Amino acid sequence: MNASTSERRVHPRGALRTKVVFEDEFGDGLFYVFSEDISLGGVFLASEVPVLVGTLMFLSFVLPGHKRPVRVTGEVVRRPQAGGMGVRFVGLTELARNRIEEFLSKGD
Repeated sequence: MNASTSERRVHPRGALRTKVVFEDEFGDGLFYVFSEDISLGGVFLASEVPVLVGTLMFLSFVLPGHKRPVRVTGEVVRRPQAGGMGVRFVGLTELARNRIEEFLSKGD
């Protein structure tokens, strides 16, 4: 029996449809896409933008119940053929970690 993707996940995921802004190093938005789900390990973005696996990026998004965006650094780790991209968070700040944990705990 093959392990499915969900069985290999380290962190539980929660559905999250929100605008995710790709930012430059100064915090200026370059373009945006929408997320599909999130975990403490990363986020899946629905996008056909041709970003290569291994690319590092600055992202910001607003979680439900908050007005200020969470800012994270991510690395593209997979590009499924169906579209979109899996982004692994790199060096989450304590604030970002706490907000994501809070969001995920409300989904239970």
